[in-house]
Amino acid sequence: DEASMRRSLVHGTILHGTQYLAPGMRLRPTTYYTENSGIGRLLQAMHPRPDPIRVGVIGLGTGTLAVYGSKGDVYRFYEINPDVLEAAQRDFTFLSGSDATIEWTLGDARLALEREPPQNFDVLVVDAFSSDAIPVHLITAEAVGIYLKHLKPGGVIAFHVTNRFLNLIPVVEALARAHGLAVIHIADEGADPVASRSDWMLLSADSALLARPELAVHAREIAARPDWRLWTDDFNNLVQVLK
Repeated sequence: DEASMRRSLVHGTILHGTQYLAPGMRLRPTTYYTENSGIGRLLQAMHPRPDPIRVGVIGLGTGTLAVYGSKGDVYRFYEINPDVLEAAQRDFTFLSGSDATIEWTLGDARLALEREPPQNFDVLVVDAFSSDAIPVHLITAEAVGIYLKHLKPGGVIAFHVTNRFLNLIPVVEALARAHGLAVIHIADEGADPVASRSDWMLLSADSALLARPELAVHAREIAARPDWRLWTDDFNNLVQVLK
């Protein structure tokens, strides 16, 4: 019916975002990015604050995360596929309806971040792992080192690790440990009709930020695997992380 009419972006069998078309629902965050998701809870915890925030997002999808932006904030998206950027701008209004300033960079996100001067992000979202084939070069010790160069002191790296076949949670926990970062896992079971089940890993040098009640109360115990080797640019083991 008209109230529940929605538009989705799907590539293969993977859902990359959904927007409800009714005026009152158009800018409601959905799927993996709802207010109960790990990234939703983090971005809500960032407001209100006296200074605007800068958010980097690797992986555009439909641009859903832009709805969390407030006036003065900057949301900078990194997207490798120009067709995705075209669809997000043409068929969805998350970007155009955001109160934040929207920036984007086309191309491989890691290469772009290697070239760019420090972006001073409060949050850097790494959202490229929900499909069955993952870009491993974005989830290595060296990649996290690059991300840290673009964070403000005490900033947060948010890994979206929802995956049907791969358990990436211990991989990200090991990356956090290798860099001396605090880490929490927030899962959303997707009970809300507009939500999809999601797993988010939040990493920060500011352990007090991750210990704030609005985040910590939702944290799940992480089953660390210290027997697994750290993923680097020279080593990964996808077979080992099969569910």
